[in-house]
Amino acid sequence: MVNNAKAEQVAGKLAEYEQLSKIYDDIVKQARPKLIIEGQGKILLALSDEDHLSQRELVTRSGMSRQAISEFVSKLAKRELVTLTKSDKDRRITLVNLTDAGRKEIESANQEVPNFVNTLSDEELDQLVPLLNKITTAMYADIDDANPTLGVKFHKLLAGRYLKKFKS
Repeated sequence: MVNNAKAEQVAGKLAEYEQLSKIYDDIVKQARPKLIIEGQGKILLALSDEDHLSQRELVTRSGMSRQAISEFVSKLAKRELVTLTKSDKDRRITLVNLTDAGRKEIESANQEVPNFVNTLSDEELDQLVPLLNKITTAMYADIDDANPTLGVKFHKLLAGRYLKKFKS
C-alpha cells in the first residue's frame, strides 16, 4: 500500500519540476534555437518519420488545426528547415519536405542533455531511468484511457523515438 503522505510529496515535486522545467527552457535555453515538442517541433518530427507530406496529412498526424499547420510550416520554410513543392499527382497539393538543416535541427535536439542531468552520478542515473519509465508508462496509459486521439498517438511516437535513441 502506498503511503499517502509520500505520494503527495512526490506529486508536489513533480509539479514543481514541471513548472521549473518550463522556466528553465525559457531562461537557460533562450540564447540558442530550440526544438520543442509543440508547434514547429511536431511538424519536424512528423516529417522526420515520413517526408513529403501534405499540410492536410500533417493536420491528421499532429492533431493541430489547419491554420496552425499553415503558420508553422511558413515559419519553418523561412528558417529553411523545410521546403514546399507541388505534388506531381495533383498540382493543387503542396508537399512539405524536410531539408538537411531540418534533419540536423532534430538530431541536435535529440542529443541535447540538460546541464542539470550531469549533476547526477552514474548510479543515480541507473536508479532514475527505471523510475521515469514506470511513471511515463502509467501516464501514457492514463492519457490513452482519457483521450485516445491521434495527437496522443503522436506523443507515443515521440516517446518511442527518444527511447530508440537512448537504448543501448
